[in-house]
Amino acid sequence: MSPNPGRSYSTELRKGRGAVAETLTLLDCWAPGMSSVQLIARAVEQGVFGRSSAKRTADLVSVVFARRYLANDAEPARFLKYLLERGADHALLKQLMLIYTARRNPVLADFIAEVYWPAYGAGAAILTSVDADAFLKRATVSGRISQPWSETMTKHVAGDLLSTLADFGFLVDIKKTARAIRSYRLLSETALFLAHEVHFHGFSDNSILESPDWMLFGLAREDVVQQLEKLAHAGHFIFQYAGDLLRLSWKYRTMEECLDAIAGK
Repeated sequence: MSPNPGRSYSTELRKGRGAVAETLTLLDCWAPGMSSVQLIARAVEQGVFGRSSAKRTADLVSVVFARRYLANDAEPARFLKYLLERGADHALLKQLMLIYTARRNPVLADFIAEVYWPAYGAGAAILTSVDADAFLKRATVSGRISQPWSETMTKHVAGDLLSTLADFGFLVDIKKTARAIRSYRLLSETALFLAHEVHFHGFSDNSILESPDWMLFGLAREDVVQQLEKLAHAGHFIFQYAGDLLRLSWKYRTMEECLDAIAGK
């Protein structure tokens, strides 16, 4: 997958990496309509992170949770909390967190697409800090890092990329500079979510096939078509695909109805 110079990289992953457990804690604490300032106050008052300092809690909320999950009128947080309250599997929630984290951090999305999946496809056993460092140096050359980072910062972000992939289940810790590659697959519930998210944002059915989120799961266009066909066979919509034209007859009238189906309610 070719580099995209329009996607500027930041060092934002430094503040939270995957932050899976922290996100679940904050989702439990957060309520729709609550601002990041109000969430910080509640989290500090309730001591949800134990002995963590107020500054650490503020960083987790303002730099991690708010930027990933309170964007777009808090739609990500609302969807995740809706699923959490209905007992959705944590493996699903983790995949949705991955999607929102990668949307906010293109350095992570591109690392998965350009390094993890090619390595997995080639049968590699591990990813190392050398792999991540080389990816970041290529990004500097291609213009995706507009102001070159110091060697120290590059080393830190390289480690953050490996740690974040471990947080989301792509890798397993071996040692600080190397992680074992795990088999990783898209959940059908995640595919159902992504298709309906595109639909309820008002885009065409064919736009579903063009979503860059599928690359996080190593899927090409034909793989997405197969995923949608499986969902159709499970009764979630009626599927037609011919001549590269996708047409779906939708069953769920709102995203909440889709989320209920995902949670099995």
